[in-house]
Amino acid sequence: MKKYLLVSDDMLKDVSTKKLSPSCSFLFKWGWMLVCLALICAGCSRQADREISVEEDVTGFIREPAAKAEGEPFRIAVMDQAPPIESSYLWLKGLAEELQAIGYIRADVDLSKAPKDFDGYYRYLKEQDLGDRLELDKEYYLVGTDEDDAVARKLKKEVRQGRLDLVAATGTVPGQLLKEWDLGIPFLVSMATDPIASGIIDSAEDTGNDNIWALVEQEPCSRKFEAYHSMLGFSKLGLVEVEEYEIVGGNGQYRDKAKELGVELEEIVFKEAETEQEDYESELIRKLESLELSELDGILFAYGTIRPEQAKEVAALLAQEGIPFLVGDGDEIVEKGGLICLSFFDYEGYGHYAARVMNDIFHGEKASEQPCIYTSPSRIVVNLDAAEQTGFHMDLAFLRSASVIYRKR
Repeated sequence: MKKYLLVSDDMLKDVSTKKLSPSCSFLFKWGWMLVCLALICAGCSRQADREISVEEDVTGFIREPAAKAEGEPFRIAVMDQAPPIESSYLWLKGLAEELQAIGYIRADVDLSKAPKDFDGYYRYLKEQDLGDRLELDKEYYLVGTDEDDAVARKLKKEVRQGRLDLVAATGTVPGQLLKEWDLGIPFLVSMATDPIASGIIDSAEDTGNDNIWALVEQEPCSRKFEAYHSMLGFSKLGLVEVEEYEIVGGNGQYRDKAKELGVELEEIVFKEAETEQEDYESELIRKLESLELSELDGILFAYGTIRPEQAKEVAALLAQEGIPFLVGDGDEIVEKGGLICLSFFDYEGYGHYAARVMNDIFHGEKASEQPCIYTSPSRIVVNLDAAEQTGFHMDLAFLRSASVIYRKR
């Protein structure tokens, strides 16, 4: 019997309808507002009026680049948690595109020619003549490894030498380390699942430190779980999770929302070290086979529990049993066999937003004064081959709502 994946119009709407919120600026076309400041300059015999215009977008972000008094470019460092993944590349892409739109990167730099991975994209930027307003540090920094202390020493040295103005980071661990290192310069943190619970900032309204800003996406995993439930109406769901990723992976949000909705969870828990073993794929499949799959209405793979190259075999097992393969994070996992990934993570948008925040800081504003809350629209990625193999029919209304559709056959 065919099963159906149904989506109501209300569920597909962007959860944020507060279109005047600064945190939702990505939802709008750019508008321009001219703010004229009249400066009266005293002279010996008369006063002269001068008008200075400052361009802002409709949310209040300044839309023109700042300049250092000494004429030097602003120098920024980029930091990520090792290893960089697809979301890190998308954030970097959004960051560069917005910096170019504001005027920090020369208009003739063709960003469309940059490689589509984090390392390649960064190296491409370093090879270009970005202009005289912005300079990237000679290398990006990866943390969450045995080299964290070395990274701290390098950054502190650059700050002491006056060669670094700001650090733009992605991820929970980079944010926690930057707060601990207390470099004395502003730093921005995007893509930390819960920067408040992880201690990076005190709250979305008060970061607790003038040099700290973190993007706050409010309970994205909770919203994701509720949307999956609206689609599938499951009553018992398998949840594969990594124990150490309680906050980073949003595991607690999944559990809380399941309890609220009355959904029974069958939890499959791995240690982070287990996921790094060569035989992890085999162990994952073994644990899945040990479950009473016929009793489950789907299995959700939380962050860090499956890589794209592991998706094919897992997908074959679940499709054989007619079990929906739900992805917590990662288009590539869907491309390789996952049924669907529904996310509230606008990675490119995060990069664009961080660049706007960065520009305001370069204009002299405090990092802590910048709005933190950002509400992503829903993003749906589906694999039609997986749907057919699993026995799910996706109607036309649903497919029109999808951001990305994979199909090989």
